[in-house]
Formats: sequence, structure tokens, C-alpha cells
Amino acid sequence: MSLYQKIEKGEEDIVFVYTICASIEEARELGYSCIEEKHAISMDYWIINSIYPWQGVINEVDQYLLMFSTQKNKSGELIKHIESVHTYKVPMIARCSTDMTNIPYQLWVADTLKNSEKYITEKEAHQKPDINSLNKLK
Repeated sequence: MSLYQKIEKGEEDIVFVYTICASIEEARELGYSCIEEKHAISMDYWIINSIYPWQGVINEVDQYLLMFSTQKNKSGELIKHIESVHTYKVPMIARCSTDMTNIPYQLWVADTLKNSEKYITEKEAHQKPDINSLNKLK
């Protein structure tokens, strides 16, 4: 069996949820909160240029596009979380299905999102003593 073989569709399928924020600070805060709450496994973001009408005026602004990766069964709570904290009066939120996700990634996502342990920061991880190093000192 190929690691990239298409598997049956289900509630643990990977989906992408997109939204747009006005600032990098909002994008990062939204990303961290969604991952800490285990609504998503990851969030990618990048600056974009947008042109759109708002209240009769065509605007051209820099914004941040956010792409969350999550499971289909978690996408509803992710979208509700985004809606509850988003600063835009009418935020754009879209969910897109995937045709295929490689099996190792899909299994890692399922295992990680099911785990009830709280995440720690990179700084906290670097401050943890290495058990193997401590055992060598004994």
C-alpha cells in the first residue's frame, strides 16, 4: 500500500479553513488560540493585497490570509471560535475539503488532536531537563 494512497472519506479527513485578518498580531493570536484549543493542527499565514467594496467604497489594503489545517469533525468548532474572536464585522471564513492526504500525516493529525495533554512553547521545551542527561549524572 502506498503512503499516498487515497483512503475512504470520513470525519477525520483533513480540511482547510481560510480566513483573513487585518494585522499580523491578530493572525498570530488567532493561530495560537485555535491550536492551543486543539481546533486545528496548524495555521499558515501570509500577507496579501486585497481589493473589495465596503460600504460603497472600493478599498485596497494589505491583509493576512490564514489557512488552518484540521479534521472535518473539528472544523465546526474551529469556525465558531474564529467567528467569536474575529475583529471584522463580516469575516470571510471558508472550509475546503481535500481530495487526498498522505496517511502518515493524517494519522499524526488524528493522534495529536485526540491527545488531551496541553501544548508547551518552544521556550518551555528547551528549559525542560533532558532525562537521559540526568540519568548519566547518577
